[in-house]
Amino acid sequence: MKKINAFIKSSSFKSLSIQLFSFFLSFLISILITNIFNAEIYGDYILVFSTVDMLAVFSLFGYNQLFSIEIPKIKSITKKLSLYNTALKSTLINSVIISFLFICFSWYYPFKSEEIGYFIIGAALILPFVALTLLNTNFLFSLKEVIVPQVNDKIIRVLLFITIFITLSFYSKSINVIIIAFIISSISAFIISYILRKRKISTSEPIQKLNNNHLTKSVYLLLIINLLNLIFSKIDGIQIAYYLGAEYSGVNNIYMKLASSITLIMSSTLLIFSPKISSVISQKRYDIVKKEIRKMFKFVIPLALFIGLIIIFLSPFFFSVYKTPLYTIEIKSLSIYSISSFLKILCGPAILILMLSNKLKYLIIGSILELIINISLNCYLIPRWKIEGAAYASLLSELFVNLYFAYICFKLFRLNTLFVGK
Repeated sequence: MKKINAFIKSSSFKSLSIQLFSFFLSFLISILITNIFNAEIYGDYILVFSTVDMLAVFSLFGYNQLFSIEIPKIKSITKKLSLYNTALKSTLINSVIISFLFICFSWYYPFKSEEIGYFIIGAALILPFVALTLLNTNFLFSLKEVIVPQVNDKIIRVLLFITIFITLSFYSKSINVIIIAFIISSISAFIISYILRKRKISTSEPIQKLNNNHLTKSVYLLLIINLLNLIFSKIDGIQIAYYLGAEYSGVNNIYMKLASSITLIMSSTLLIFSPKISSVISQKRYDIVKKEIRKMFKFVIPLALFIGLIIIFLSPFFFSVYKTPLYTIEIKSLSIYSISSFLKILCGPAILILMLSNKLKYLIIGSILELIINISLNCYLIPRWKIEGAAYASLLSELFVNLYFAYICFKLFRLNTLFVGK
């Protein structure tokens, strides 16, 4: 009982609760948009606004990961803010350029429906705010401030979106209500993140320009990794939309979100300890890292299995709230995605270890292999088995690359990140 009470009071439990509640809210958004509009509009919404989140990460040019690697090593407040200011300038410029290219793309690309064009223009206008929110949030994460930024990014922003969307939908059924809700909620989340950052760390001392020559290589390598992750994260939705239609992309997105709630258990736990692990790795104490991984497995595995079984058995009830039967046609795919997420947990946090160890070239190699395998399998499997084919493609490609990363960790550090073995 003491262990349970201690767990409930822990930051890991709070982080996991935020992630799971965020998942519930995103599920609620899918119900609202699908039922007020239709499955195709929700598919367009997913393709565009989920792309904004990935483009925002790309706009950071790898500084979000660099914060996790470098900030725990820096003792001076002015040097921390110097790194932040360098990242801020880079992110703002990058996001504005990407927004402009995004608008040009929407202007010239011959979309089948006008709605997706409007979505893209609205998303492009708000991209800089989303990118700067992510920058502030990741900076706070690197300072071990994880709960409040998560509440802002995962819950407050989404609750604002839902509130505004529902209110406006009483007066209009135009897709503009989706765009307006997304813009207002994103700007509000940015303002909150800025205030949180200012309260957490500020100084009256002059901030000198960072001499970041030794960081340039890491930034560019992280940029390549983010680009590969951006392509990989969107390739399923794009290929499904190409072969099957936008409405199927929306369905696939919900399946993947449900299955990803399994891996949230590990990611939310690692989020709490990543600054500590980074410090330990900088001392090359991989024996301590190994002990932390073993502790993580004892907590993560049973809970992940429990959540996975709930998803598989209760999902038919969840999907009954949608007006369209499309969500129940390919429901076997959800089980495949869930198995893939569980296998990912069994492979352990090898990606985080390589990231914090600054072994970025291995992450690039693995990401390229994963992308090639996934695209190739999608081209073959989606036309034959629809969403189920995409699920098998994700399972095989992700399992391969996670085993590859686990092998690299063992080869470099003699560190076994797998659930099995010593």
